[in-house]
Amino acid sequence: MNLPQSLPALFYSVCKSPDTFSWHYKKNGAWLTFSNQELLFRLKNIYFAFKNSGISKGMNIALMLKNSPDWILCDLAIQLCGAITVPFFPNLAEENFLYQKQDSNIDFLILESEEFIDFDLREKLSLFAQIIQLEKTDLVRQNTLFLEDLISLNTNMDSKEKTLEFEQAIESILTNSLFSIIYTSGSTGFPKGVELTHENMLSQFESLQEVVSLSQKDKALSILPLAHIFERMTIYFLLSCKTSIYFGDDPKQLAILLKESTPSLITVVPRLLERVYEKIQKLTITTPYPKKFLLKKAIRWAQTHDPQKPTNFLGKIYDSLIFSKIRTLFGNNLSYVISGSSALNKNVCRFFLNAGIPIYEGYGMTECSPVITLNAEEKGRPGSVGLPLKHLELKLSPENEILVKGKSVFKGYHNLHDKNNLFFTEDGFFHTGDQGFLGENGQLYLTGRIKEMLKTSTGKYVSPTPIEEDLCKSSLITSACIIANNRKYVSALLFLNPEAAMDFLKIPKEEFQIEKALQSKRINESLKKLIQKTNHHLNHWEQIRRWVLLPDTLSAESGLLTPTLKVRRREIEKQFIEEINSLYLE
Repeated sequence: MNLPQSLPALFYSVCKSPDTFSWHYKKNGAWLTFSNQELLFRLKNIYFAFKNSGISKGMNIALMLKNSPDWILCDLAIQLCGAITVPFFPNLAEENFLYQKQDSNIDFLILESEEFIDFDLREKLSLFAQIIQLEKTDLVRQNTLFLEDLISLNTNMDSKEKTLEFEQAIESILTNSLFSIIYTSGSTGFPKGVELTHENMLSQFESLQEVVSLSQKDKALSILPLAHIFERMTIYFLLSCKTSIYFGDDPKQLAILLKESTPSLITVVPRLLERVYEKIQKLTITTPYPKKFLLKKAIRWAQTHDPQKPTNFLGKIYDSLIFSKIRTLFGNNLSYVISGSSALNKNVCRFFLNAGIPIYEGYGMTECSPVITLNAEEKGRPGSVGLPLKHLELKLSPENEILVKGKSVFKGYHNLHDKNNLFFTEDGFFHTGDQGFLGENGQLYLTGRIKEMLKTSTGKYVSPTPIEEDLCKSSLITSACIIANNRKYVSALLFLNPEAAMDFLKIPKEEFQIEKALQSKRINESLKKLIQKTNHHLNHWEQIRRWVLLPDTLSAESGLLTPTLKVRRREIEKQFIEEINSLYLE
């Protein structure tokens, strides 16, 4: 694969090739389709609109849009202007919104509409010198222009002069130029701006094509936020494969989107798979006998069978009667379900693999553009995140920290240039901050975060992430937060899943009261057994001595979760300090 020198160059070469592909976007209940030629023409229009509005070389431009073809086209148009894209999540906590704007010195914002972002953020829009809004509304701010109005001012778009100017803009972008600053989740404080170049992004595509084999005959469904590097990289990778893409902007509509698009590939975060898994488990409550008996047996088999081994006779029966129907829910055409962003529960992974859903679990970081490893076998190994991509070097430090080096690894953080050397070893390996070990065939297994190691007042270290993941195997728990730092023993905050609680207690939604559920003897006895089971596998200093059950108030909007749904431990400990202190009263 001969790599182009930039992402706009990749887009241009693919759109100009004789091969055809299309991008699709659902709007007002109907799918809109754009051919590669239509996409190229729209990119030219957006580029000249942005250029004429004042976007120019060296500027940092905030991008806050719904998932759609226009997200990528606006990203490319910003790059063509010589500017740098800074993606913003629509549900950013206010302090992070303001911090990112200030840290990247942003004056221009590309916005879907005011209704797209949280209400508390709308008053902050006056801080931008210029807003270009995609959705036309009656409400017009003094600093707002509408994209379609700017496009209407473009003239002679098919002329040789316009085409030459457009091509010159593409050729002017150097491979080592920054194309984006992406702010990390910031689970332990303010996020850091990761500076990524075109080379960082493009360098991993050849390695990925050896693992994920796609062509223009395939289709992909995109439902994760494009502000996340995982999904954004996926779109550009699919572009390099000339694969058609269906853009969905509501993960809650996943079942409908899968049925309508019948994709070959979809990228997911573990929580999406876990929700599907929970719904399948719920069927064991509502399904009448004798189907209920068969369903329970099939689920139990899929949870325990080793997917590396051939399917036995029972498995073939379950496949015919149960698992084939599950595959139909996924569109019956999947070759790849790529899971990333955080660890996938081993039981959930094993279940789907045995049900014939091709799960490919991987590991990555924004700083690595993002893919580091990916399961490449025909069937993955539950618990493993796979082998390193071929262009990367990976090794473990004496403390079992994962160290990585290669062309897709970034050079440093924005505005931290005097400290960036601290994040790399003397021989150029990036400190990921994650711990792991290598299996007998070289597969990587994750064990926790070095930076999240908690130290009790007795001097013992506790890695919270594996314990929290173990607790969240219960459908009753949406999130868990281990407390141990400077405390004499380990305790836990458990956040109750109201839907699972309703099913568990067999209470109709209209009669359900969260306060009563939190005090339910049945729920608390079930969680007591969960704690005992979790403790059984832990060293005595790691074992949970006390715990409290709380309503699930964790969200990105509340500032207690990152935009990628990881717990912000420090913020949780601040908000629930009274509950935590009560766990340490004599």
